[in-house]
Amino acid sequence: MKNGKKQIRLSGSERTDQIYSVAAQMICERGFDATSMSDIAEAVGITKAGVYHFIPSKKELLFAIMSYGMDTLEAAVIKPAKEVADAEQRLRFIITNHAMLIARSSTDEGHSPVTILVEEELGLSPAHRRKLRQRKRLYVDLIRSTLEEMNAEGKLKAVDVTAAAFSLLGMIMWLARWFRPDGELSREQVAEELCKIALGGLLK
Repeated sequence: MKNGKKQIRLSGSERTDQIYSVAAQMICERGFDATSMSDIAEAVGITKAGVYHFIPSKKELLFAIMSYGMDTLEAAVIKPAKEVADAEQRLRFIITNHAMLIARSSTDEGHSPVTILVEEELGLSPAHRRKLRQRKRLYVDLIRSTLEEMNAEGKLKAVDVTAAAFSLLGMIMWLARWFRPDGELSREQVAEELCKIALGGLLK
């Protein structure tokens, strides 16, 4: 959406991050197929050729957005969670911090690349799809192994840990669809509520 405001000069990395953010929001709202490179260029405020200077193709853009989201998730949630020795505290950390990551990224208009990690995979090439699924699988395995530890400690109800792991992720990711920063619950409160609901259904 072009406007009359003077464009701020951005560095290459800043411009790339801006393209990722704007494209992620548009893909969330419209879907991958309905979002064109021309639309993204107009929203960012540069030419279509300018977008192609930073991103070689639309499919590469989608993979870059999802990889960027996974990088963010790994830095904020996955890597620090592995340092938490106690399984129950590790699960609390994962749920709370993943929820906070999505809530911090949410705006009234759209969401960060983290929120489309489980969507739009059909827009990826088969090779990129395999790479992304492998990275996501490692996250699921971390949650599942954490639940298995808790089960061995006698803390879990009689639940299937694989079903529980995917259900937890589904609950957290759905936050992107309904949370609004100007709503009744703050980011911290909504992360705490998700943690209480999840653990209430899992712990004995």
